[in-house]
Amino acid sequence: MYYIKPHILIEKISVSSIKKFPIGKEVLIICSNTVGKSHGVNDIFERLRSDSRLHIFNHIRPDAPFEDIDLVLEKLKEIKLDSIIAIGGGSTIDAAKALSVAFGNTSYKDVFYGRSPIPTEKIKLLAIPTTAGTGAELSFGAILYDKINGKKGGIRGEIVQPDYVLIDANLHNGCPTALKAEVGFDCLTHAIETYISKKSTALVRVQSINCIKTIFQHLVPACENDSLEDMEKVAIVSTLMGINLAFSSTCLPHRIQYVIGPMTGTSHAQGLIAIYKGWLKHLRQENIKALKSLASDLNLTVDQFIEKVDKLKNELNINFGITKLGLHEHNINEIANKVSGNMEADPSYKDTTSINNVLKLAL
Repeated sequence: MYYIKPHILIEKISVSSIKKFPIGKEVLIICSNTVGKSHGVNDIFERLRSDSRLHIFNHIRPDAPFEDIDLVLEKLKEIKLDSIIAIGGGSTIDAAKALSVAFGNTSYKDVFYGRSPIPTEKIKLLAIPTTAGTGAELSFGAILYDKINGKKGGIRGEIVQPDYVLIDANLHNGCPTALKAEVGFDCLTHAIETYISKKSTALVRVQSINCIKTIFQHLVPACENDSLEDMEKVAIVSTLMGINLAFSSTCLPHRIQYVIGPMTGTSHAQGLIAIYKGWLKHLRQENIKALKSLASDLNLTVDQFIEKVDKLKNELNINFGITKLGLHEHNINEIANKVSGNMEADPSYKDTTSINNVLKLAL
């Protein structure tokens, strides 16, 4: 099964484009300060106020910490919201996804820790991504961070998927070049991992191959030349990878990143870039059939595919391993023992020795 339920509009952000979605009277807006000041977004907010009461928050930090979500819940506990609009990167959208189910009778923290089932009702959510990489605008998960307990994990279920998506490549092009490169590589990891995952399907794999080809062809000019045409292509496949994440799964790199991100204070994308230095080599060492199939679908050998990924990283100036994140060989056992979550979807996973090997190859 593979389907896309949310309404997706590819158009420049404006009052009229937002009003194509039923946002209602009481609207929570989650965005960043930088987004608010660009592309006339603050002016759009002012014009929306003529028909809606807006509650604007711009404090969400990377990894969407619990306390950032709690602040919104506390401030708006007496408000009955009609909709939520999220304008930003993956953490902003994930925070909004969590908030869409957090105003009811079930604690999102209980859902996060598996103490309660995910709610069956939500507030309607419009996601407007500003980075092309996470796929958060269509995925079934909201990745959050419990700073007190040092736990990065997720609220997962189809209910948290946004109801509406607006894609404006101009917003993506407003990002710094380095950020565009890093999150673009994040998009590539979603394509590779959802293809290789044991949970993959034929439809997922077709979408993955299309995404990989698009990233190889269009990410560099999107970054180096600020090409809007190339950026829009990257933005679209990034969004489609959100659906791949919903119907397949990520593999070891994402499980490992959930540990090293908080440990090193580095971004999700930076962690994945570093881990991939080792994971692809590990897959080749383990002679993984799915990696051979992926390379074959691209008319490449496994070695040629890995070389092509390395070439992309070199062209984007992001070819680094975990030592750049401040990690060394003596950290490997500690990291491996902290990795949790569903690792069985990765065909190369046996036990913690697999994680150790990935990290050693990623130094």
